[in-house]
Amino acid sequence: MTTEPPFRMSGNRTVAIVQARMGSRRYPGKIMEALEGAPLIEWVLRRTSRATLLDGVVLATTTHERDDSLVDAAERLGIDVYRGSEEDVLDRYARAAEIFEAETVVRICADRPLVDPGVVDLAIRTYSDHKPDLAFNHISEGMDRWPRGFGAEVLSAELLAWMDRHTTDHEDREHVTLYAWNHRDRFRILAVPCPPALDPEVPDVKLDVDVPADLQLLRELCSGEASDVPAERIIARWRELKAA
Repeated sequence: MTTEPPFRMSGNRTVAIVQARMGSRRYPGKIMEALEGAPLIEWVLRRTSRATLLDGVVLATTTHERDDSLVDAAERLGIDVYRGSEEDVLDRYARAAEIFEAETVVRICADRPLVDPGVVDLAIRTYSDHKPDLAFNHISEGMDRWPRGFGAEVLSAELLAWMDRHTTDHEDREHVTLYAWNHRDRFRILAVPCPPALDPEVPDVKLDVDVPADLQLLRELCSGEASDVPAERIIARWRELKAA
């Protein structure tokens, strides 16, 4: 059995890596769909870039020609790009982290157009303060009822590289942090506390985009809003919509 070393880096360079591809199985091309006049990928990259504790943002996409439009969108915004394997997303992350000299990695999926810079900063701050192997606020756990779509996972580039070297399982490599989640007895995984203003009072409220109906909900919630709309405003509108 492989023994995991301690992964407690207090790295000085924190980089968000946004994974994105046009070849989604359930909703192909979704991240170029429009939300208030801009493609979802622009919402993700603009909002991620506003996190104050980041030293860099990288779009990690594939080498397929169909993903050229994502590269174009990132380059228009001055966002760095790494292109790698479509299915081996763990390798894509590990190589991007290495090339852009990340010590701490913030994992963000491009199907979260409402990813919130303040929520991302909170995840980074919690990781830095408590030094777990992985900190998260992208999903609910226990009484921390985070809506899906605002947050991120934070881990060391060292742990990312270790998983890249030691796991060959297809699911682990496609889902990046799945190895750590499936071995919680070996890794310290920490849920970031959810502030009351962002707590919808039920777990796993879905504000990411997997199917067209998800995008329709976001269009209702974001009607008339700019891409810098705060998460608190989105939750307030969600409550109004559910009460109607």
